[in-house]
Amino acid sequence: MLEDLERLVQLQEIDAEIAVFDAAVATIPGQIQTLEQQLVQAKATLDAAIAKGETLQKLRRQKERDLEEAGRDLKKRQGRLYEIKTNQEYAATLKEVEGFKQKISALEEEVLVCLDEIDDAVKIRHREEEKVRVTQAEFLKNKQEREGELLKLQRRLSILRKTRKTQSDSVEASLLQLYLRLLKSRDGLAVAQATSRSCEGCHVALTPQVCNEVRRNAEIRTCEGCGRILYWKG
Repeated sequence: MLEDLERLVQLQEIDAEIAVFDAAVATIPGQIQTLEQQLVQAKATLDAAIAKGETLQKLRRQKERDLEEAGRDLKKRQGRLYEIKTNQEYAATLKEVEGFKQKISALEEEVLVCLDEIDDAVKIRHREEEKVRVTQAEFLKNKQEREGELLKLQRRLSILRKTRKTQSDSVEASLLQLYLRLLKSRDGLAVAQATSRSCEGCHVALTPQVCNEVRRNAEIRTCEGCGRILYWKG
């Protein structure tokens, strides 16, 4: 194989490997962010459960205050029954007494319902606290794994880039410029293998003459379809 062509083929292989590692590196921050979002969501759900529990406790205390106030009012009305002189006033006060009794009964029921809701809220809070604990442990573990993987990838990339620098320095300047232009404009594939039928880069059919010339690997030939540098393997 022509020496310059062989160097380009090797450079293409290095660049292809670098592209794979670059893509892997690029995905890791997103993976960590996704894990972090799951933890943030779990904490938000827990915060909502805590807030609901606090709201229910405030509601319970308010209803208990209302119940105490209604109890005091009832005692006052009941005490007046012994002081009233007229039947009309007695009947009106008795009606008020019955009204307060009904109010107290309703408030007592509401307090009981509120207590049941508080019990449920406590259970939900405990469940969400456990979810946060598990999610946080998984996040820290997976984050550490992803960061370890990232470090390995970055080390491998550092070695590959040094190798690439050495390899690219060995390629003739004008040929390297052609290669770099193709690498940028042809989705990272500047050097494509040719078969007896077509260019593996764009799959455009090659003429018999071009195939024969590429087979010899004796000169730099490009594909008439995509412009990629062609070589014959084997």
